[in-house]
Amino acid sequence: MFSCDVNQDGLKDVSDQSEIDNNLINVTTGYINTDMTGDNIADLSDASIADNNAFDFVTENKP
Repeated sequence: MFSCDVNQDGLKDVSDQSEIDNNLINVTTGYINTDMTGDNIADLSDASIADNNAFDFVTENKP
């Protein structure tokens, strides 16, 4: 199970990372889809998780 597919397209890629980066720059808080750690704030820990999954080319496999 992998997180960070923010836009739900089946890939963990740059488009997901850019949404997280935008919320990170704007210091977005609350219940947001770019909060990967569940601490109610978009920060570098969320960006790090997304970056690692994008680097590993994590994709969704459907039957």
